[in-house]
Amino acid sequence: MNHRWKAFPITVGLALVLAACGGDGGSPSTSASQGPDGSAAPSVDGQAGGTMVFAGSRLAASLDPSQTSDGESFRILQQIYEPLIDLAPGTTSELTGVLAETWEGEAADDTYVFHLRQGVTFHDGTPFNAEAVKINFDRWQNLPEELQANAYYYDLTMDGFGPDNLISSVEATDEHTVTITLREPSATFLYAITLPPFAIVSPAVLESTNADDPAESTFSTEEVQGGTGPFVLQSYTPDENATLVRNEGYWGTPALLDRLIIRPIADTAAALQALQAGSIHGYDFVSPSDYGAVEEGGFQLVERLSFNSLYLAITPTATEGGPLAELQVRQAVAAAIDKEALLETFYGGRGSVADNFIPPSSGWYDAVAAGVEPVAFDQDAARQLLADAGYGPDNPPEVEFWFPTDVVRPYMPDARGLHQAVTQMLEDVGFVVTPNSDIWDIPGYLEDAQGGLYDLHFLGWTGDWDDPGNWYGVHFGFSQGEPNPQFNCDVEGLEDAIDAAEAELEVDARGAAWAEVARIVHENVCFVTLVHGDTALGLRPEVRGYVANPTGSESFATVWLDQGE
Repeated sequence: MNHRWKAFPITVGLALVLAACGGDGGSPSTSASQGPDGSAAPSVDGQAGGTMVFAGSRLAASLDPSQTSDGESFRILQQIYEPLIDLAPGTTSELTGVLAETWEGEAADDTYVFHLRQGVTFHDGTPFNAEAVKINFDRWQNLPEELQANAYYYDLTMDGFGPDNLISSVEATDEHTVTITLREPSATFLYAITLPPFAIVSPAVLESTNADDPAESTFSTEEVQGGTGPFVLQSYTPDENATLVRNEGYWGTPALLDRLIIRPIADTAAALQALQAGSIHGYDFVSPSDYGAVEEGGFQLVERLSFNSLYLAITPTATEGGPLAELQVRQAVAAAIDKEALLETFYGGRGSVADNFIPPSSGWYDAVAAGVEPVAFDQDAARQLLADAGYGPDNPPEVEFWFPTDVVRPYMPDARGLHQAVTQMLEDVGFVVTPNSDIWDIPGYLEDAQGGLYDLHFLGWTGDWDDPGNWYGVHFGFSQGEPNPQFNCDVEGLEDAIDAAEAELEVDARGAAWAEVARIVHENVCFVTLVHGDTALGLRPEVRGYVANPTGSESFATVWLDQGE
């Protein structure tokens, strides 16, 4: 029997599994609706008006939501564009309606019926309706090959592209009803479409910008009015700022800020100085060493529960005939790294060592951790593994090791410093490491890393929702039989194990199934998980209404500036 869900937490299907496993993954996040002294600040009828300047580490990699997969892009685009459904603010598992008021369908079903919100218009004045939803879903499924490489989330959650992927059909059954039929049930379909790459864009904008013509498209760079969200993109200057203004015709409660300016400041020390000087109202990814300076300076330190993981990706096929194709060499990499030292040096001891991909804040942590044998830091063992593989001082294993520049990520506060530390650890056991770097961008580091071009590289993950599939499934899932090229972890039994885990709905059985996936991944050293790092924002005292989320998915629509009487 189908159930009708409105704008409140879902209580059936996979949501029941999630709730049984710990709900939103821990204690509530700190909210800037409290004053810096912890006292309650007025959160109802906040003051409208004013301009807020906020610093992230970068601007968007693309202005086309479908072509993005990183948090800095999401920070901007999710203020402008909206999906059919989303996670409730501050949670990692509660679904709520956005452009769809209600929907029918459970995790075990292969058909979902979405009843759309009426009276919504895109920023360009064209109507939002079922045909617009169909056009967007059809667009994603049939993206030109040149655009598929950067449609990371669609590829990995919808089993690739084209007529044989997860989506069987999308029908506009009437002006405000959309029926989506899957080829088979998917326990995480509803959670996948909450993400910014699944936001609905005005079909008129897609057409006017030639969005699907890689040679002619201006959608990824042009300032367009293609969303339905609480803010409209007014101007965008790459590497300088994005300026958003309140959508006066918003279908819901209008944003309180007149204007939101997002600036890129990749250096956290420079961001702190800008906060202290009053040139910004807030910034993300406060360095752990600066927590004291933020609080002692009278600013708000808004901490997020750790819901991330830094990892060292290993791509054994990046260099033909390279040493990383040998399991013993990959095992030596894992044994060579002192994770505790990384945690203390670069995270101020805040967070935890990552023995598996899922952080302790997840309700699934214990179940999945049962499948993973932690690897001890042991330099002698690493040297012996290399010797057993036939390597020694006269013929050391040679690897290229990449890191991103001009960016701070929640899991990676100092990419260069972490790279230097891990390089030294690898060299101490006998590796010859060639260091390389590239700017965090598309094209650039993100595209090449996810494309499997690097022997070793740093990347990480902030969970989108609380389920093991969003961690191991997204990264090691197979797309129409092909492994994710970032790791090319094409090992025996992995695809079948992931398929079984994805299909399992019963709580204990699902946890055990994903534990088996984790066992296969870690025993084959398809990557090395390093650290789960805590994160925090720094905000000026007058900032109110900022609701932090462990996923980092946060709206500025509720934010306001307390300008006094």
